[in-house]
Amino acid sequence: MNLLAFIIGIAIPLALGWMMLLLLERKNPVLGNIERWFWALVLGPTLFALLAFIFHVLGITKLNLFGFLMPSIVLLLILLAVAKRTHAFTARTHQPAYAGSIPLPASLKVGILILAVWTGIKILAGSIDLISVPTYWDDSFNNWNMRGKMFFVTEMLTLEIPIGNGMIQSSAGVGSYPSTVPLLKTWLSTLRGSWEEPLVNGLHVIWFTGLLGSFFFGLRRRLSPLLSLGGTCLLVSLPLLLIQATNPYADIFMAAHVLLAILCLISLASQRDPEKSRTWTSIFGLSLGLLFFTKNEATVLYAPLLTLMLLWVLFEKKRAGILNVEQARRLLGLSMLLAMTFAAPWLLFKWSQGLTFGNAKSVSGLSIVFNALSLQAIWYHLTREPNWLLLPLVTPLAVILSGKKAFKLPDGILTVFLILVISAQIFIFTFTPLAPEAIMQTGLSRGLLHVMPIAMMLTIFLTEQLVRLTHSAPSS
Repeated sequence: MNLLAFIIGIAIPLALGWMMLLLLERKNPVLGNIERWFWALVLGPTLFALLAFIFHVLGITKLNLFGFLMPSIVLLLILLAVAKRTHAFTARTHQPAYAGSIPLPASLKVGILILAVWTGIKILAGSIDLISVPTYWDDSFNNWNMRGKMFFVTEMLTLEIPIGNGMIQSSAGVGSYPSTVPLLKTWLSTLRGSWEEPLVNGLHVIWFTGLLGSFFFGLRRRLSPLLSLGGTCLLVSLPLLLIQATNPYADIFMAAHVLLAILCLISLASQRDPEKSRTWTSIFGLSLGLLFFTKNEATVLYAPLLTLMLLWVLFEKKRAGILNVEQARRLLGLSMLLAMTFAAPWLLFKWSQGLTFGNAKSVSGLSIVFNALSLQAIWYHLTREPNWLLLPLVTPLAVILSGKKAFKLPDGILTVFLILVISAQIFIFTFTPLAPEAIMQTGLSRGLLHVMPIAMMLTIFLTEQLVRLTHSAPSS
């Protein structure tokens, strides 16, 4: 029963995400046929939860089987009608310009294949642990599973949750978190008819799969299939990333959404076709809008920086003569319109309920106070602990060796975004009362996790360029 509920519970959001992406692409597809399914694994469930949330807070439905199914079925029927009218299903098939295969040493091929097998074993072992061990992480229990179970029992979006001994989990804290993860756990439990830990925890494997698939195809636009596979295995090799991915927490879920938005910007920067630029801008708007419904960090940190990156890309394309001023304005307006369409329901709900904008703490109430211990903790975290292996050393080294090329589009998007995010996090964890989140190795680790796929992708791209330049340089 758990497996059946899981398959059905994922299939409907997956179909919803796939149809939405297909219609945004229409006659100018930019995603590969398999790639689109991985993107739908990330965006589809979030869109599904957002629809249920909207209908529920408007008082139209409860959080029961009808309340989850009706909004998505209605939207699916509308999307199907539009697809039929616009001939989206019969549009010419298109495969992105993935990089071709290149000759590699036999030892490297064997090494990558062995690494891929070992990576598969690690993911399988972690997944088995995920669905067989009850939730024991404090945050995953309080923030996600307990809220989901409360929604399932009450069939209501409850902001204040009794946690025993007369204590109440207030709406100003955990209740201010976006409800996507607990709502999807409620959905699976509603299908099953009971709350089952293996069922609701298995949901996190879906986001990990979507992240890895999207990461692989992001590499494929520049690298051969085997090198892309090797790069994806390197991502999985990061210890803290694998641990988080195989536990019922929400940071891989958020990292996947941030990665998709960045992949849209990279492809937009590389695209010279105005129509395909419009498609990438549309998908970026969808990704950015749904990002707001993941975690609070999206609103206060990632969404503003991603919007800044979009402005930079459009400015550079206009300066290069690829777009004129009017075209750039239209693309910006289109992406912002789509983003606000999906972000507005959650933002309006937060404002109307007086919920905080921050990591369970009000952003407006944070004071500026320097804490030297947090800097020591950040340095220790990056240099002494094996959370990210050698990535904190290799990434800056690759940027330094690449010089100005690391800051030119499209790789410049990865470089600048990474620098801005990490700088902002260091400031937040050093100059605000959130310093204990760094000193106790909690919020800092999760914040870095959100951008580690981006750091790994940047490192792989820059390293590949450096190796290629070295091999092509004339010998003296």
